[in-house]
Amino acid sequence: MIKKRIESVRQSLRQKNEPSAFIITSECNRRYLTGIATTSGYVLLTSENNYFFTDSRYIESAKKSLGGFYTVGLYPNEAKNYYKELLKKENIANILYEENYIYLKTKKHFDDLFEGFKLAESENLIESMRKAKDITELKNIAEAQKITDAAFAHILKLLPSCLKTITETDIALEIDYFMKKNGADKTAFDIIAVSGKKSSLPHGRSENIKLSKGFLLMDFGAVYNGYCSDMTRTVCIGKPNKKMLEVYETVRAAQAAALDIIKSGVENIEVDRKARGIIKNAGYGENFGHTLGHSVGLEIHETPGFPKSDEPETKTETEKEKEKAKVNVLEENTVITVEPGIYLENEFGVRIEDLVVVKQSGCLNLTRSGKDLIEL
Repeated sequence: MIKKRIESVRQSLRQKNEPSAFIITSECNRRYLTGIATTSGYVLLTSENNYFFTDSRYIESAKKSLGGFYTVGLYPNEAKNYYKELLKKENIANILYEENYIYLKTKKHFDDLFEGFKLAESENLIESMRKAKDITELKNIAEAQKITDAAFAHILKLLPSCLKTITETDIALEIDYFMKKNGADKTAFDIIAVSGKKSSLPHGRSENIKLSKGFLLMDFGAVYNGYCSDMTRTVCIGKPNKKMLEVYETVRAAQAAALDIIKSGVENIEVDRKARGIIKNAGYGENFGHTLGHSVGLEIHETPGFPKSDEPETKTETEKEKEKAKVNVLEENTVITVEPGIYLENEFGVRIEDLVVVKQSGCLNLTRSGKDLIEL
């Protein structure tokens, strides 16, 4: 699979008007093209050769893992002259770099390091390749989600016995520990566990405070073999009132409507329009401010996502153009979250999030946890 990915990049390089090379420095794209995790290193690809450079911490393992795909070496001394000679052998004129990950300081370093070559943005070359997942990637994401579902079941068993003493931080730590204990590399992001009025904060921070009555919103995910999962469930501490039930069922209906139309070939904005329309018709349109979801893979937030289908008059033409640029057709084997929410300031919030794989005839939902409102 690594060989196939390398060849896809090299095919793109061969199509350039002038001989080009591509330097990959970001950790996630580096892992995508090597299959190994390193905190230091970079890949240099030309139309003919593949190079992987790193430091002494990783050189031995890199040679063993990548020897069949790459020429592996330590960071060169006198790098400027080294790369000049290396690239001259293939008459390289252009060097592509990752515009989505590079810091200004690094770009200035490249300008000096590759003096005499033209530096050009890669135009999301690898990010485009990463949109549709292969079978190994799908297995890793499914396993990450399996661990995440198990963590939710675990916390639900734990909560009834300690509702009066457990804190938001306790919940986050317990989920973290359970996932790592059961095979996760780490958590995919900082775990959210917020209760009562704090549930109205879409990305509220878990604090060392006891739980409040009302909704308890928990958003968490695991990483397995480098690949992320993501889910959110909202449960209720005590009895929900009529308004709370109405909001919960509205969010649930919005998600169900979105899931029902997801399949390859459908425009992503149409999925958002379906879910957002239900929330808007229920009178809560202004209370669903974030997008419907985002792709997931080596990173917790990847592209494509679901662009918002509503365009307020207050948006500038430039902002509207940016939104239009995000509209695309869903591709088979894209893995994406579906997470509508309603957030009522200083009252409560509800979000329900599943992780799905886009297929030709619909979507495969990787999230197994139920969505009936649970009362604790």
